[in-house]
Amino acid sequence: MSYSIVGEQILKYRKEKGLTQRELGEAIGVSSSAVSQWESGGTPDISLLPALSDVLGVTVDALFGRCDTRREDIEETVRSTIASLPEEKRLELIVSLLRKTALYGCLDKVAGLVDFHSVQDSAGETVCIAEDGFITAILSGGQSFLSAAWGGDFAGLLSAGREAAGLFGLLSSPNALTMLIRLYGEAPRHRTAGVLAKLAGIERGEAEEILRQFTEHKLAEELTLETEEGDTAAYAVNINGAVIPLLAAARLAAMETEGVRLIADKRGRAKGGK
Repeated sequence: MSYSIVGEQILKYRKEKGLTQRELGEAIGVSSSAVSQWESGGTPDISLLPALSDVLGVTVDALFGRCDTRREDIEETVRSTIASLPEEKRLELIVSLLRKTALYGCLDKVAGLVDFHSVQDSAGETVCIAEDGFITAILSGGQSFLSAAWGGDFAGLLSAGREAAGLFGLLSSPNALTMLIRLYGEAPRHRTAGVLAKLAGIERGEAEEILRQFTEHKLAEELTLETEEGDTAAYAVNINGAVIPLLAAARLAAMETEGVRLIADKRGRAKGGK
């Protein structure tokens, strides 16, 4: 392919953008005469192509005439792609995209250590921590785990120390964790303490105490039912999007992750490993 096509494409997209040669040159740090030379058949340095594509709003491939498209809006592309799939396939795609996002976040630190394409769909752990957030992706033969948080206020993790200690204390009490997993494992509906005690295989009195504490910690909600024998309490799990990943993360944190481990800590001092 003749490299003169690059100059032709630069001319085409510059005019479509309404930029002068001087404006384009200033945007990427070269003179207007350099831009003029490119558009007359010259060739820009290859290191300038990413900057040119950014300013002109096209892909690098478009500069070589390989495609005549503008840079895609990634949010719209992801939205439309997910929406086009059958519902039962959507979660699988979301998990795959987040897994790859975590790997790309680590890529610049580990590219020399591992073959990225060989690990993107294989079992392993990927952790990318930056000043403004973090991503954790664990792909295992059993249950996988993905977590992403934006806003890197790690000190904020301690701001709810008393509440967190109370929750961990509750879940460490006998049969409390069994009861919580049972609540999340069943279809959401109100059940009496006696029914839940049978489901969890514990005594009714113990179940009542656990459910009382669950209600205090907003893990369950209580409803008073009026029956022929009088009022009775019924309980249902309080669907909390943070509890399920907490339980999944706790399970995986207590296990040895099999496969490649990629860790990138970009908070001032970066490190990578496998």
